[in-house]
Amino acid sequence: MHITPEELKKTLLASGFIDEKQFAAAQDEAQKTDRDIGHVLVEHGDISEEYLAEILADYFGVQFVSLGKIKIAEEDAKLIPEQIAKAQKMIVFGREKQNDEEALKLAMVDPGDIKALDFAQKHTGLKIIPFIATETDLREALGVYKKSIAVDFAKIIEQNVAKSKVQGDIAELAKDLPVINILNTIIEYAIAQRASDIHLERLPKDLIVRFRVDGLLRDIINLSPAIHPALVARVKILADLKIDEHRIPQDGRFRYESEHHSTAIRVSIIPAFYGEKVVMRLLEESERFLTLEELGLSPRDLKLIQVAIERPHGMILSTGPTGSGKTTTLYTILHLLNKPEVNISTIEDPIEYDIKRINQIQVNPKIGLTFADGLRSLLRQDPDILMVGEIRDKETAEMAIHAALTGHLLLSTLHTNDAASAIPRLLDIGVEPFLLASTLNLVIAQRLVRKICKNCVTSVQLSPKDSDNLKKQMMGFSKEGEEIKIPTKIYKGKGCQECAGTGFRGRIGIFEVLSNSTAIQNLIISRSPAEKIKTQALKEGMRTMLDDGFRKVEAGMTTLEEVLRVTRE
Repeated sequence: MHITPEELKKTLLASGFIDEKQFAAAQDEAQKTDRDIGHVLVEHGDISEEYLAEILADYFGVQFVSLGKIKIAEEDAKLIPEQIAKAQKMIVFGREKQNDEEALKLAMVDPGDIKALDFAQKHTGLKIIPFIATETDLREALGVYKKSIAVDFAKIIEQNVAKSKVQGDIAELAKDLPVINILNTIIEYAIAQRASDIHLERLPKDLIVRFRVDGLLRDIINLSPAIHPALVARVKILADLKIDEHRIPQDGRFRYESEHHSTAIRVSIIPAFYGEKVVMRLLEESERFLTLEELGLSPRDLKLIQVAIERPHGMILSTGPTGSGKTTTLYTILHLLNKPEVNISTIEDPIEYDIKRINQIQVNPKIGLTFADGLRSLLRQDPDILMVGEIRDKETAEMAIHAALTGHLLLSTLHTNDAASAIPRLLDIGVEPFLLASTLNLVIAQRLVRKICKNCVTSVQLSPKDSDNLKKQMMGFSKEGEEIKIPTKIYKGKGCQECAGTGFRGRIGIFEVLSNSTAIQNLIISRSPAEKIKTQALKEGMRTMLDDGFRKVEAGMTTLEEVLRVTRE
């Protein structure tokens, strides 16, 4: 907010509703959780949101507006683009005449934001009258954009289903304009909802469309089953698959281009009992990759990874179950290493993202191109850095070790539950202990948890009884040697338009990073079990995923339920 903490403190203390102690406590929490001081004061119950807005209205010399009592016209709201309105926390809620000149009423959380006001005036070409509104009211008011998208989605689908043909040649039906519109609308809506996957499932009496958002599936819409053959055929045409093949699984991909998006879509079609099931994985093609900090790594783990990737050779492994973010972590590391002076090559199954200046090979077992064969060929290409999608067998493991031994930095993934388990897994595959000990740089184990929605986050103070009950509940999830620290305050999302009522928006990683120290090398050579390796790593300062998760709970990033959900084994 464009009011300094000192000015805010002076204004609020003058109101007589809070004292210096309350303000200091709120300021301390606001700094720790990267939130607004006013928001924290409201959350603590020190002052009401409405009264805070009225005090700030007097300070800024503007009027307070209660948006909950106003019906906002969609055409007014859309004068400001949705992304800008949400980012700047403002919305046009009406118009009025001033000296025969039309002016827009703009509700804002921060009417002191001159840049936002200037943008609104230049973008609309109209005079702007700023008002202050509560964040809760404004958040609900911004739902007019989402309601518009949802209504448009349902309306377009309904109209096109009614227009579509359900009989005739499938290839021709797939080129029917209503069918094209239906699929395009589903994809556009999925992108707007931040979905990672679209599921088209044929049931006895319905065709159900489901989206996976933040790792969990949700039902979106039920369509007439009559449209199913044409819709599946349309997907097959785009993905260059056989339209008349319904008996065996097919995989393909296509690119979806729109005004604001370029999205690579990976397609998987399988023959199910009631008809073919389609899953489309959406891969946003962006020039920007996440940073290691944005992935959720702690300062200690960041430093270990930075040291490991600066070494000219050795092996870095990312471990975890399917969907835990392993590939994203490796892509982030590759992006950091991607410089003109190095040659980077990958062998993947499948290629998730197209990265400039990196040579990427797709595994194709049908023609004998396996991870091991691809890696063998890449070693003849004068590489500096190599990435192998997954180490699945002895041959691939031996080739990876050979690459790391001969002066290359090699990145790969394994399916293990924690970092320490990666070492016995490779030994079980058939890797020699002395070779693994001398080539392994680092193991990163991870899971993904849903982040609490910043728009509706609220805190809950735990009573001593609640803390004790929670500690007992969590005993079953911790390993021996792990200290359980229960925070006195936890956070959760109440649910709002922005997060579709879930209380969560986006995901973040919880990690454990095991560095291959001299002591760990000795344990590898002696074929020590995973528990012994983990105990040594903990002595050296490794933080477990569970501990990392608890710290993120304490910081207000996620919930205890989320951490326990993903760390169950």
